[in-house]
Amino acid sequence: MRHGNRVKKLGRKKEHRKALLNNLCRALFIHEKIRTTLPKAKQARRLAERLIEFAKQNTLAAKRTIYRYIPDHKLVKVICEELGPKFMERHGGYTRIYRLGPRLGDGAEMAIIELVEQSDEAILTTRRKLIQHRSVQIEKSKKEKQKKTKPKKEKREPVAAVKKKVTTKKEAKAIKKKAKKEKKAKKREQAKKTKKKR
Repeated sequence: MRHGNRVKKLGRKKEHRKALLNNLCRALFIHEKIRTTLPKAKQARRLAERLIEFAKQNTLAAKRTIYRYIPDHKLVKVICEELGPKFMERHGGYTRIYRLGPRLGDGAEMAIIELVEQSDEAILTTRRKLIQHRSVQIEKSKKEKQKKTKPKKEKREPVAAVKKKVTTKKEAKAIKKKAKKEKKAKKREQAKKTKKKR
């Protein structure tokens, strides 16, 4: 019996439901505006407003409480230092829900949930890059990026072909054979000389 138990189950078990709401709040604090179903938006609003209340305190204990729901140090810092001070004069009502009507596939009621105090687009893009572990520097266009090229190794020409440049493959083979024969002849001469000395 569920006497007095007013939890919206959202068709999920406890652990799955908790993870879903945490992820919705995480996305809401990064983008400040997300699109989801109406029951999920209503449940996410409860948690998001509770976390913003902690962010307004901006104490170590409050940061640790937020970290229990959103385990990301960078995002917790953003919530406490950027979003919290915006809502200092407000007492509740930090989010807003717009109804969008039914979804085409299954007819689920859709909604947009957003923060009442919104940041500039430039701040949002830097925040996304920071939280997605990207560098905040402005990315260069494809044309400006210089391709890294390895220095080409110079091809060694055969010993006999240093003076004369080779034009065909046959000539190159012939020159290589001559060079090999000359090396062998030199080795034989050196071997004969060493034998004579002994």
